[in-house]
Amino acid sequence: LFTITVKAKEPYFRKGNIPGGDPKNPLGARWIGFDAKGTDGRTYGIHGTNQPASIGKYVSQGCIRTQNEVVTSLYPVIPLGTKVLVISSKKSYETLAKDHGAMK
Repeated sequence: LFTITVKAKEPYFRKGNIPGGDPKNPLGARWIGFDAKGTDGRTYGIHGTNQPASIGKYVSQGCIRTQNEVVTSLYPVIPLGTKVLVISSKKSYETLAKDHGAMK
């Protein structure tokens, strides 16, 4: 369970020194960063991609890749401080929410 701490439009890709908006930028149109592993939200996040075929695969070193259209629609409705649960489970969303205190 993590907290959203950073949001960015057209995020800059530091590792590759690629500016936001560049078609070569693997972070896509938006970045919604969370504080995984004691980081500040600039290392792990939910982001778009310039490589849609990579979505759902273990290729982004801990990030969650999604279509640019999806992350662009989520971006304005997810405020800083929102909790995000990153988990691999066969449990239902309702059970996971109860297990982690989001539902009573």
